[in-house]
Amino acid sequence: MVEIEINDWKKLSVYLEKIFINLKDLSNGYVHFRGQSDKQWKLEPSLTRIVLGDEISEKKAEYYEKQSILNFRSQFHLLNDKISYNPENHNISVLIDMQHYSCPTRLLDWTTSPYVALYFAVRESFEKDGALFIWTIPQYKKNLKEKYKDNDSIDITDLIDFKDYDYAEIVYSTRKNERIVKQQGTFSISNNLLKSHCDLITNIAQEQNQNSGLIKLIIKNDIKVEFLARLKTMNISSESLFPGLDGLGRSVRESLMIRKWKRE
Repeated sequence: MVEIEINDWKKLSVYLEKIFINLKDLSNGYVHFRGQSDKQWKLEPSLTRIVLGDEISEKKAEYYEKQSILNFRSQFHLLNDKISYNPENHNISVLIDMQHYSCPTRLLDWTTSPYVALYFAVRESFEKDGALFIWTIPQYKKNLKEKYKDNDSIDITDLIDFKDYDYAEIVYSTRKNERIVKQQGTFSISNNLLKSHCDLITNIAQEQNQNSGLIKLIIKNDIKVEFLARLKTMNISSESLFPGLDGLGRSVRESLMIRKWKRE
């Protein structure tokens, strides 16, 4: 995985511009972005981080996931009578709802906006460098096709149970909530609960001696608040990305951080 250090706004803007110039169609979801406030963190879904804390097999991890899904489906209607599940609802659609309500899942949040992702890279942990991940999907798919020439593309509804080889895919919500819309949100999902998505993406590229399609921009900690201030002028802030009082509360904190930075 390529890593590039970003130490000012101009360098970031120039780099992102190069990415978009090379895209034929900005609306096709060829590139996805994810921001993390600590550059040391891998691309690990919340459920993966939990099960990796123990000597655990993938089979046991999948059992934990099934129990979590069953628990969520059995009680969700008590708290939100506007949404119901029936036997035809595939588990991936349930996982997306679980992700929204802070349940540990195998999903990882992404966005089609580099600046929304940048917000998540700089919004906290101001003593640590952040990371902005850029995932070019066509390159990843090309690497897969070269290694597994005889395999057709995997139907997303079969992905969790697919065991021939490790595989990651981007999924979209078919019933978007307000937060997903505001954040231009998407999700990555893998059939291997015990492997980080960055390792899964880069390993297949190394085996093929190819570019992985995954880039990691390191956002230096001393420019995080400056970037937060710049994003606010673009209407990218907690108030615009998190609907309701939660976003308002976060926004007050961010405003204080920016005011302090401007006085220094």
